[in-house]
Amino acid sequence: SVARIKPDESIIGLEGPVYDVDLERGRIRQFAKSIYAFHPAYHEESKPVVPPTFLMMAGYFYGYILARAPRDSAFGSIDEDFTTCADGGQEFVFHGPLPRAGDPLVASTHMHDFKERQGRRGGRLRIYVTCTQFHTPGGRHVADWFEWNVKTSHSPVQSLDEARIRDRPYFMKGDPRDQFNAVGFQDWDALREGEGPGSIVMPPLTVTDIVAYQYASGEDGPTHHDDGSARACGYPGIYSMGMLHGGALATYTVNWLRPENIRRFKCRFVEMQFPGDVLAYRGWVVRKYEQDNNRMVDIELDFQRDGTLLGNAWATFTL
Repeated sequence: SVARIKPDESIIGLEGPVYDVDLERGRIRQFAKSIYAFHPAYHEESKPVVPPTFLMMAGYFYGYILARAPRDSAFGSIDEDFTTCADGGQEFVFHGPLPRAGDPLVASTHMHDFKERQGRRGGRLRIYVTCTQFHTPGGRHVADWFEWNVKTSHSPVQSLDEARIRDRPYFMKGDPRDQFNAVGFQDWDALREGEGPGSIVMPPLTVTDIVAYQYASGEDGPTHHDDGSARACGYPGIYSMGMLHGGALATYTVNWLRPENIRRFKCRFVEMQFPGDVLAYRGWVVRKYEQDNNRMVDIELDFQRDGTLLGNAWATFTL
């Protein structure tokens, strides 16, 4: 049997195995569709660029993530039940042009940070930050994916009235999910600090939206599609993955400033999202500047439900 490791700062630096990542065109298109992204760069090019949050699928389909590490592996030896961790946020950093379909990548994951702190709703939180690095077979550093895994002392449950659970909206084939297409490209001269394309309001979130994202990303936790599982874990019912909406915010940004120009995208989640929620997404310019002879733009974004903040995001583009 493998000795269990107490969760403390000594776990920083633990490493998982190295694995290959296939960037397949059909999977890129499917993932883009699941985050309401219909830009030609994803759907019409023979070698489409990856969406900003796409590389998270690598750990689910090809590799090694904290929530599913084998018990006899480095992460699996940590004395913690990671299957019940909440997603606190994720960050994607690109060290140059984004990878495209057909580009071979090699990935490995290590424990980047660990901390404990008091939770907003009481109780202690343990926060595990993993970093997955992506390289070409020749060793060029392509990207980093950071993931904040938050272990709470109790389920981060929000109550839902029975009417909302009973009267969930449903998705019919042909119902439009192209609202982000209203966000058009702006060049450097048109950008103004403090301004953005405005709010995009999506139709009520459905279970089909959630399952489509699970299917595309590989994040197939049953509490996101199975009521019995969700209730058994202390939740009022099926709830959404935060990264569905993180991906939607990324779609907002790349429609605005083009997919190939993004270099960093980070998101964090504040409150849970449920089927039936009507969500509004928006973004604005924080800073325009020049760096290493490149024109750079920093963007801030958020998404809300009835004026309640559910999450934030930050992005950097080079124009």
